[in-house]
Amino acid sequence: MLDNPEPDCWLHPDVEVRPSSIAGEGLFARAPIAAGMVVSRLGGHLVTWPVLKDLLDSAARQPDRPYIDTIAVTETLHLVLPPGRPNGKGNHSCEPNLWWVDAYILAARRDIKRGEELTNDYGTSTAGSDFRMPCRCRSALCRGVVTGGDWQLAELRRRYGMHWVPALLELISRHEPPCQTDHHR
Repeated sequence: MLDNPEPDCWLHPDVEVRPSSIAGEGLFARAPIAAGMVVSRLGGHLVTWPVLKDLLDSAARQPDRPYIDTIAVTETLHLVLPPGRPNGKGNHSCEPNLWWVDAYILAARRDIKRGEELTNDYGTSTAGSDFRMPCRCRSALCRGVVTGGDWQLAELRRRYGMHWVPALLELISRHEPPCQTDHHR
């Protein structure tokens, strides 16, 4: 059973927004953050795909409307974050230092150094068939393009184990026997 999200987001107090070499602005550690530490809890409201599509279409017609930040939570529900929250400044990396620990929470995947940009793999939070984003993370594991079908990559399923949003965990469980997924990471 999926819990309802909190109405607002929370961000670890040792995280700040700064200019990023990956894209625009990003989240950075002001102090070391230990592996496993919760860094970001997303909040907002859950909407169905038809409602989200209407929101996105409306935003596309209104250039002054704030960016709509969203993640897939289940096959039928998407979390829409409140506008302007710093949590939405988190950039993608194909070799992220954050990963999902439940539907709304990102935690440190490893120890993070002071000054390091905090990143997560956008491929672990979307299965949208039309999602396609050029990647500029410059990591050794860079895929070049991030898509809504990246959950199908066996290498990513091994790397992230159970650290995906619930919608993608459900897709993975339907397409791969559980014994082939690394559940210990």
